[in-house]
Amino acid sequence: MVERPLWVRMATVLAVIVVLVALTMANFRFAEKLPGGNDFLARWMGARYWVQEGISPYDPQVSLATQQLIYGRAADLEAGEDISHFVYPFPAMVFFAPFGALPYTLARAVWMTVLEISLPILVLIGIALADWRPRRAVLISTLLFSVLWYHGLRAVIVGQFAVIEALLMVGALLAIKRGSDPLAGILLGLSIAKPQMAVFLIPFAFLWAGWSRRWSIVVWGVGTIAGLLAVSVLLLPDWPIMWMRQLLEYPTYTDLGPPVEILADVFPSMSGGIAVAMGGALMLYLFWEWAKAAGKADRWFQWTAALTLVVTNLVAFRTATTNYVVLLPVLILVFSALTERWGARGNAVVLLAMAALLFGLWALFLATVEGNIESPIMYLPLPILTLLGLWWARWWAIRAVRLPR
Repeated sequence: MVERPLWVRMATVLAVIVVLVALTMANFRFAEKLPGGNDFLARWMGARYWVQEGISPYDPQVSLATQQLIYGRAADLEAGEDISHFVYPFPAMVFFAPFGALPYTLARAVWMTVLEISLPILVLIGIALADWRPRRAVLISTLLFSVLWYHGLRAVIVGQFAVIEALLMVGALLAIKRGSDPLAGILLGLSIAKPQMAVFLIPFAFLWAGWSRRWSIVVWGVGTIAGLLAVSVLLLPDWPIMWMRQLLEYPTYTDLGPPVEILADVFPSMSGGIAVAMGGALMLYLFWEWAKAAGKADRWFQWTAALTLVVTNLVAFRTATTNYVVLLPVLILVFSALTERWGARGNAVVLLAMAALLFGLWALFLATVEGNIESPIMYLPLPILTLLGLWWARWWAIRAVRLPR
């Protein structure tokens, strides 16, 4: 590789800084004119109280302060209003604490910038995981799609940490692919910040690492988790109990379960049993795929990891449509199989698929939204489509030999 001249590198760095500053300024104006970002607000308030006043983010006064900013009063539980607990495990403060030192509007603007850059990075990581070489038009379209589609843009507007969590998880998968096992372990350890998203990926990665005798992934991962928990308990000894209390209160102000429950609601009289049966069947199937991936090469591991992400979002105790940003690399794996199998025709299908998802999901949201509450139906299309796509691409993704171009 030819090293670029120093002035070119400096000009590139300067251009990136200018773009980031301009983007943050635009986000600041947006945040001024359209207050909100309630998902981030609850986390920022917890960080602000802890960083500036030494008050636990799980203290009731922190939740009340958030409610007053959102509603101008305490939340009305009978009306189904969100009581806006901090609700994240205390180790997540490693990500939120720096923002607690900033005024809210500026903190939200910077946070939005971080999320906006993270979404295209998710695409680039997904491309590297799938060994995909998309044409320039397809690449640019995919990068734009990552920010503009329903799940990505909604995550940016509400300020959802799910984007950062997704980056940690798929970053770990890329580190595993490239043999950077200590980094993979650290990223997996950090992903306990939003445990419902990584609840199955972490054990699968550790099991596969053990089967493949790559023990440094497990050592660094377990070490990172243990270190985060130990430091967090030293800083706030009673946080696990206070966090569990907030988790137990969660069902009192949200009654939406995982997508398998939403599907089961088609048969109201038997919905509970059907949801348990579907969830159990999906988990048994996932564990079967884990067993088949034991000791297999990276491509098999990556496909099974993608399946793990999809099944997690179908059966997790509590998910959110913003969590679906982690399925971007799964989409890219399917897109890669399309272009590998169908060539130029595959590129056209990929572009059409992205257009359908972009406009279709937004149209579905606008047609079903009630006030500012999204319909449960928004939880269904993407995980179901990605599951079907993975099944279709399974043989190609796992077994087919890719010829050099």
